[in-house]
Amino acid sequence: MAVESAEAPTGKKSVKEYATKIFKESSVSIVSSIVATGNNRRKVFRILVFLLFTAGFLYQCIKFLCYMLQYPTVVNIEMSRPKEYMAPAYTFCNYNIIKRSDFCEAFPDKCVDSDETLCEEQPRYCRGNTTTKIPVKDAWKFLRNTGHALEFGHDVKNFLVRGNWEKPNGPFLRANTEEETTSTCYSLGERINSTSSARYIKKVGNWKFPNDDLIFDPEEHEKFFPNSIPGMLFSVHNPYEAVNPFEQGTFMRPGYLYRITIQKVVEELLPYPYKTDCVNYTDVWLKANKTGPRSQEMCRHKCLGDIVEQCFNCTTATLLYPAKIDYCEAEFSMYPMKFDDCPEELLINAYDICGAKCKDDCVRSKFSYEVQETYLRQNMFYEDEDFSRRIRVVIYFDDSETLKIRYKPQYQEVETFVTGDSLAFGLESP
Repeated sequence: MAVESAEAPTGKKSVKEYATKIFKESSVSIVSSIVATGNNRRKVFRILVFLLFTAGFLYQCIKFLCYMLQYPTVVNIEMSRPKEYMAPAYTFCNYNIIKRSDFCEAFPDKCVDSDETLCEEQPRYCRGNTTTKIPVKDAWKFLRNTGHALEFGHDVKNFLVRGNWEKPNGPFLRANTEEETTSTCYSLGERINSTSSARYIKKVGNWKFPNDDLIFDPEEHEKFFPNSIPGMLFSVHNPYEAVNPFEQGTFMRPGYLYRITIQKVVEELLPYPYKTDCVNYTDVWLKANKTGPRSQEMCRHKCLGDIVEQCFNCTTATLLYPAKIDYCEAEFSMYPMKFDDCPEELLINAYDICGAKCKDDCVRSKFSYEVQETYLRQNMFYEDEDFSRRIRVVIYFDDSETLKIRYKPQYQEVETFVTGDSLAFGLESP
């Protein structure tokens, strides 16, 4: 170690001396050549040439310096084959918002008896339902209430019947903006606002096996209305980012098998002063005692959630970062009156404030995937019709290659010196 510390200053000193020597020799040789010229016309000509080349050299130096001060970058695309890789997280929601049996038990005046004709036309709607009641037409208004969605939504123990390697996170609400409703959802492998690390899986030879095999029961007999479409929404995503399956999910139907093939894409940016101007959220998370968001998207949602909580004392299902406060009662209605400590400018400029506060993540991991739908045969579940109406999701990780998009400085320190040195030699050449 002592040898290394002694050689480092020597190296820097030698580079400095070499640059000084080159500059002196080039300058002295040119000036002495002009002075030694006996012919006045030639002397004037050489002086003019010297001034022109000096001006050109200074122009090149200034242009090069201005370009360097922009901190240019280049993009490299690499394919890596890691021995282990980060597994994604899954978020899933039952497309049916409220379980009919629980709703009719709590609000018997909002339900009527089902008739034989209905049960003959839709046998799955009647089978398994202990109340044999259906909601009245105006009961759809209850679907907009966030409290009812949480209270009467599907329980994960009946929804996810096989395949979970850990206790699912939830329930939490996700907004179906187009239909102006909210639904209870759950997640597996999610590490948002958590002190735990993501799940990692080691590569096993060159064989391809299913990494996860999940089976869901959409509970068709619990459809709120007879004409409702049964099914679920399923999303694959970064474990450090929450998603809304209604916006970034795949709709899956009962009685079908879905094969999902996943590939990971990693993007590495550069911090300030480079144009990408990113933040290493993992370092920030560690310095904050493993608390807080771990990506730009979650930083924005947390920032907006803090503003909503300050102004309305509740949170909304459109915000994805977890909150320890109740949801606003009517998600798509007017929010309650704001508090006195909530400036109007804060609400108006909330998106701009949070956008400026949360920079890009220096390391961004994304998962792209393809979904193949296949009919689920009865014999896959012991030829039981009820079992054959379940949803099976088989997930394969494409662990052979990971696509990495990496931003690098266009010029390193040595390259900058060599380029400047070349400009100096260019001045001497004439």
